[in-house]
Amino acid sequence: MNIKAIFLGLITGLLFVNGMFAIDLHRNDDNFDINSIVYIEEDTEVELGFDTSDYLPEGFNAYEFYFDVAGLSFMEDEYDNDFNTKPYLPIGFDAYAYPTDVQSINYYNVVEDTPVEVGFDTEQYLPENFNAFSKK
Repeated sequence: MNIKAIFLGLITGLLFVNGMFAIDLHRNDDNFDINSIVYIEEDTEVELGFDTSDYLPEGFNAYEFYFDVAGLSFMEDEYDNDFNTKPYLPIGFDAYAYPTDVQSINYYNVVEDTPVEVGFDTEQYLPENFNAFSKK
């Protein structure tokens, strides 16, 4: 046990001394010039296996903008900002009220309340007394 403790202490000491000498105080990072890095750009050509000019319009230029974003006209707000929502809300409704417990949170599922229109009569394709909500 003593030999292991000495050996472990010696290794820890060597690592500590190595870390102290790893700091180079005389290194000068301020004179680094980013322009001295040479960037090598490979000019690779992708071979698709077919001629793309057959599928593009005549005179097509991939670097030309064919769509002018500045030419778009945006629609203005058509809604009246003075719309009063109070008649459509419950009495005493406060949108900023903090719910006090889980039971005070009202969950409204729109999917259950709106019927789905399939466009044809489904009763002729279903068995008699079919109930989609039964747990059988």
